[in-house]
Amino acid sequence: MTERPALRRPARAGRPISLTARAERVARVAMGAAAATLLAGCTVIPVPASSGTASGAVAGTSISSTTTSTTPAGSSPPGQPSSAAPSPSTAEPLTAASAAATLTEFLDFPDLTPLLIPRPDPEVLESLLDEALTVQDGSVSAAVRDGLTGELLYDQGADTAVVPASAVKVLTAVAALEVLGPDHRYTTVAVGMPAGPEGTAVVLEAGGDVMLGTGANADEANGRAGLGTLALRTAEALQAQGTTGTVSVQLDDSGYEGPTASPDWSSDIVSSGNASAVQPMATYGGRAVPSRDTDRLHDPALYAAEVFRDQLAAHAQTLGLDITLAAETSRVPVESAAAEPTSTGSASAEPTSPGSESSAPASPGTELASVQSAPLAEQMAYMLQTSDNQVAEATGRNLALAAGAPGSFAGAAQTIEETLAELEVDTTGLALVDASGLSGENLVSAAQLTAALQVATTAPELEAAATGLPVAGEQGTLEQRMVGTDAAGNVQAKTGTLSSVASLTGTVQTEDGRTLLFSFVANDQPGVLTNARFAVDRGAVVLAGCGCR
Repeated sequence: MTERPALRRPARAGRPISLTARAERVARVAMGAAAATLLAGCTVIPVPASSGTASGAVAGTSISSTTTSTTPAGSSPPGQPSSAAPSPSTAEPLTAASAAATLTEFLDFPDLTPLLIPRPDPEVLESLLDEALTVQDGSVSAAVRDGLTGELLYDQGADTAVVPASAVKVLTAVAALEVLGPDHRYTTVAVGMPAGPEGTAVVLEAGGDVMLGTGANADEANGRAGLGTLALRTAEALQAQGTTGTVSVQLDDSGYEGPTASPDWSSDIVSSGNASAVQPMATYGGRAVPSRDTDRLHDPALYAAEVFRDQLAAHAQTLGLDITLAAETSRVPVESAAAEPTSTGSASAEPTSPGSESSAPASPGTELASVQSAPLAEQMAYMLQTSDNQVAEATGRNLALAAGAPGSFAGAAQTIEETLAELEVDTTGLALVDASGLSGENLVSAAQLTAALQVATTAPELEAAATGLPVAGEQGTLEQRMVGTDAAGNVQAKTGTLSSVASLTGTVQTEDGRTLLFSFVANDQPGVLTNARFAVDRGAVVLAGCGCR
């Protein structure tokens, strides 16, 4: 088998600024705050087009103080035509926000507008959240962080490592976007090779995409790469080669290692349909149809190969190929796959990048056709919106392989932790055993969850980990929650639910427009989670309607 090039973490410019660098930038910005306040008492004076503008000035305006003037009315400063003087009726007083915007452009300062939006007073916030987050049993860990400065405004056991449930998916999304990049696409390849004296084998190579569609390529992220399209392209390639005789379909899904279900999961996780066998190929997140239900397939990779085989037979007949499709779809023998394991390739726009469309197939033979997934940023938004465990676990393995670690539960957990540390999230006490949050053995603090979100909100290539979150009262797993409150349409947050855990982690804008990052995690909850879920929702509603000064 031909070796596929090993993946390497893509080098990208514009990495997230560190917490230290961020503090330095905030300090620099703060130096201009006083100037912005003074500028708010000025007027904007239009400059006639004929007179031009001074070097560095905002086009079409000049700055004039409304409080002092040494130039007599009706006269002009030396060297300036009298026609440039405005009439009193044309002067526009600057608001604080517009003053900040003007100063930003005029003096090349960073945007000062956020500094003019007040942050909540921690003491006022504390009294409101202490009441909102009260639960009858168990405990609540909570952190509220200022999105601009990173300052912790509220701390209720924020550094205590607790069971976060599906909030782990936020960490997985941040790590995947950092390691693989938001434009990463998974490639699923069909490879043709001789099989016996008169036969041909078409090997379907898993590329890490567990959101394949069963038909044609789709517009949605779930099903973007269609097995029907791949089968049609494969049939056309076989026709062009003049293939005849028997054609068999084989599956190479050897990219992952270790158990396909975590030993740290509850025994009913797979049987309940919360996840199925974690494999590097699946349709619709391990389902036969696009759905958010828990009806999952027992062997999703083999099912995908069987769908491809049926589609290939149908397209071959339509095209009039003189071939016969073998009835059985089989896996590539383990010993052959182990010799040259298939990796999950990155299909970036660069033709020479590892795993791109021009990469050699992992199986010996000729690449017949391929299809590509939606960009990773879209897949991560889908994962967060629907809390899809299958997508999360496959993503964990894919990013581990890309970083040179084993494609296993342990490899994924280790790579996520290491990536967060590289992004300067304090990982003290952090302990992951999966990438989905299904295990009650995962331990993450509320402070770490909000720190990861802050990294995502300050780095454009990671922003899908924040912008892809469900929206209260509108989208995803929050569609039916906080309806009719200040949080509706405002709070974007990842829900988390286990038998004794309810969590909510996300972003919100206060009544004044200040962005806050929060994480509320209720542990040791008895029976149904209604009380705990109401508590974390109350906390988010408080933040959304909060001036808190």
